Amino acid sequence: MSVVKAYYDGASFTPIEALKISIGRVVNLTIVEEDTPSPEIAKKLAQLARINSNLEKLNDIEPLPSEFDEILSQRVSFTRTLEL
Repeated sequence: MSVVKAYYDGASFTPIEALKISIGRVVNLTIVEEDTPSPEIAKKLAQLARINSNLEKLNDIEPLPSEFDEILSQRVSFTRTLEL
């Protein structure tokens, strides 16, 4: 069992923290309301949590291989001209 904070927008729940639940999984929700300063702040916190989660996932992506710079340099030519 795990506890996840979520924001309710009137139609669906948006988790404030990342979930470790597989997609399509059926879960039971127990609702315990918390006092929040305002719905707008709760919504922004949920959006920020999703952005942070996505950034964490991007960190798990393998960096570009060392051959990438070589391949790119063969396809793109940069030249600089100086005007005097």
